[in-house]
Amino acid sequence: METRKVQKTGGSSYIVSLPKPWAEQMGIKEQDRVGIVTRPDGTLIILPRLDQQHDEREKVFDWDEIGKENLMFRMLVGAYITGFNKITITSKARISAQIRTIARQFIDKAIGLQIIEETPNSLTIKELLNPAEMQFKVWIDRMSGLVASRLEDALRALVDKDAALAKDVIDRDVEVNRLHWILSRQHNLLIRNLAVSERLGPMEKRNFNYSLISRVMERIGDYAVRISENNLHVLDKTVDKTLINALIQAGGLAVSIFKKSIEAFYSDDINDANQIIESVRDLIKKCEAIEANVLGQDPVVGVSLGYINEAIRRTGEYSADLCEYVINFLIDQPPVVKKQEEHNS
Repeated sequence: METRKVQKTGGSSYIVSLPKPWAEQMGIKEQDRVGIVTRPDGTLIILPRLDQQHDEREKVFDWDEIGKENLMFRMLVGAYITGFNKITITSKARISAQIRTIARQFIDKAIGLQIIEETPNSLTIKELLNPAEMQFKVWIDRMSGLVASRLEDALRALVDKDAALAKDVIDRDVEVNRLHWILSRQHNLLIRNLAVSERLGPMEKRNFNYSLISRVMERIGDYAVRISENNLHVLDKTVDKTLINALIQAGGLAVSIFKKSIEAFYSDDINDANQIIESVRDLIKKCEAIEANVLGQDPVVGVSLGYINEAIRRTGEYSADLCEYVINFLIDQPPVVKKQEEHNS
């Protein structure tokens, strides 16, 4: 770490000189203005370019080196989430229909992207969103609503033996994934772009938590898929109605816990978050009782119902994780914690 001596001029101003190599590297000249940000821990950060809202970051992939469709798709997703706003795929041969299909599948599953240029040997994808307009709460609200509705539909399909609804739950998983991707992407941009972070002001710390919340919700959404996939395996089987009713009851409790965990995130109530975590114990007991009954079923039915039961239990446990994030977040904040007497009244 380089140190600088503080000087006082004019009777009231304190001056610290900028390192010359850094100033030259940033293109700073005499009379230029720089930004100064005071952080909560008392440190100062200097922003060399006040007019630069969003760095242009480009990632170039060589299809001839990658050569695998699944790897190409995953690398596109990785570049998007990392924060690159311009992605180019190149090939010594002509850009094939195969490459275009991969690119379009990626664009369809992401938010705010478009192919802006195609040449015989390259294809360029660009972000159209304004990173300064981050809609964290809007996306989280949409994502939590999608996850809850898909869980409810997965349980309804189990009761009604509705194959079409079960398949619809599976198909809608892409909507949850694309919201998780954009939240992860904007989180990474927030870390890189201090100017944007500073404009968010007091909400900054909560915005950083949105990425953690979306990751957990994406996993809970995957359990809606697991319930539906295993439901399809037993649609034509004879299943004990008592066991199905027990699964539905446990599933309803898991959905309720999930919804309450989201409410706790917005209410800033540590007592609520703690009670939700404790309520997961009841869900686990129900799931353990179901597991014991599943063992006596036909092997095919038993395996599928076991996976459904596990998905319900994990939904509750991940919802408890959300509440733990709430408590961890609030510990670093100055909220007024309700007295337990008021909370129970």
